[in-house]
Order: sequence, then C-alpha cells, then structure tokens
Amino acid sequence: MKPAAIGVVLRGLLLAVMPVFLAGCPYVPPETRNPHLTLTEPVTKNSYCIYVPSYYSDDRDWPLVVTLHGTNPWDGQLRQILEWKDIAERYGLIVVAPKLDSTQGYVPVVPSVLRANRDRLARDEKVVLSVIEDVRRKRRIARRPPGADGMPGKDLVLLTGFSSGGFPLFYVGLRNPDLFDMLIARDCNCTTEMLESIAYTDVAKKLPIVIFWGRDDMETIRDQSWATFRFLREHEFYGTERKSTQGGHLRRPDVAWREWSKRLPKEYRE
Repeated sequence: MKPAAIGVVLRGLLLAVMPVFLAGCPYVPPETRNPHLTLTEPVTKNSYCIYVPSYYSDDRDWPLVVTLHGTNPWDGQLRQILEWKDIAERYGLIVVAPKLDSTQGYVPVVPSVLRANRDRLARDEKVVLSVIEDVRRKRRIARRPPGADGMPGKDLVLLTGFSSGGFPLFYVGLRNPDLFDMLIARDCNCTTEMLESIAYTDVAKKLPIVIFWGRDDMETIRDQSWATFRFLREHEFYGTERKSTQGGHLRRPDVAWREWSKRLPKEYRE
C-alpha cells in the first residue's frame, strides 16, 4: 500500500476508536452459571466461542444467535460472547461468536482495502457456515414452521454484527438467506460497493432486517447505516427497518435481542 493510503487508513483507525472512549462504559453482564467455551470448526479450523444455557436439554429446541465482532483489538469474539451470555442464559439462547478476518473498520473505506478484503469475506463466509453446521450437529436448533404465505420453514438463527462486523453480516446473510431468520446490524460499517457485488434472490428480499445505530456514534457509521438502508429499500428489501438509539458506539446485544424476540414464536419469547 502507498504511504498516502497508509496515512488514510491510520487516520481512519483513529477516528474509528474515538467513539469507544466517548460513548461511556459498555454493558457488563453478571456472571452466568455456565462458562463459555472456545471450540474449533472443522472446515477452516477456525475458532469460535459458544455459550449454552446451564439448563440446556436435548428434550427441546433452542434458538441460535450468531454474533459477528468488529475490528480487533477493540472488539473480538470473546467480547461478543461475554456481552451476550447473560441474555442467552435468561432467555434460553445458544450464542456463537466466530473469529473473523474481514472485520476491518477503516474509516473512510479505502478502495484498495475493500478489494483486498473480498478474499477475507469469502473465507469468513465459510467460517460462519461451518460454525452453524457444527452447532447443528451437536445441539437441537429451533425451527420456524412454514408460513401461511407459502414461505418454507427455516431454523431460528439470528445473524447479527457490530461495527465492522457489518461487512460479513451483509455478505454472508444476503448470500445465504435461507439459513437465517433475521439480520440485525448494530452500529455497522458497510459499503454500497460490497452490496452491489451480491446477486439477490427473492428469498433474500423477504428477510427481516433491522439496522440501528447510536445517535452519538461517529458520523461515518451513521452515514453508512443510512446508505445501507436506502440501498436495500431501493432493491425491494421492504422488510428492512432502521432505528437510532441513545449513546455512542456500543455493542447493545439487549437491543438486538428485543428486536428479534418480537418475531419469535411465543414459546421462545418468555
């Protein structure tokens, strides 16, 4: 990379971390009865963190949350699982957080960085799909029955990303819409260039999608969230909603859970 481009990236990284310090303290959940585990998925041999409720039983089915972390070292699979596991314990969710390579929150996004990131996105797609399949082999995942509108049933799997986790969130979610019940973007980076690279199906266009961001978050995050929302609505993703919340650049798993729980079958909301 040319020195000028390196300078842009370094300035962007500085801008990306400033909201972390300006937003206040993140949510610190109470300790749960079960520890989280770090496992290895079999396809790429990548690691992922998993939390399973202490009262898990094979006698029932369980919704699954796949949470995608932002830019290291300010976020990562461990921080994601630590903030999600109390919600998982209280509401009966299995949560997994894969280790990713494509989550680089450069602000502004440099075109050469985007091109280099395409291979990482393709690899992360394999990671996410392998993690889901690994969990399916070992645990019972809840399934939504076929809808009255003729839509087929699908597993109750939420795909959610934070910050630069927006890149794999939309790349993986919109390319594999039959695998996910809903997509939720939390203060996410994304670009129309990446969105334009995806071939959309009718199944993808029917996915429920929520894009939300903090009112005090950095301008670039807000702008990219708005641009993503506009792009999807213009491409007939009429189930896409946008919201803003108080505060800055925070992970907000509680907000993501509230949004997903609205559409879950009653037995999984209580």
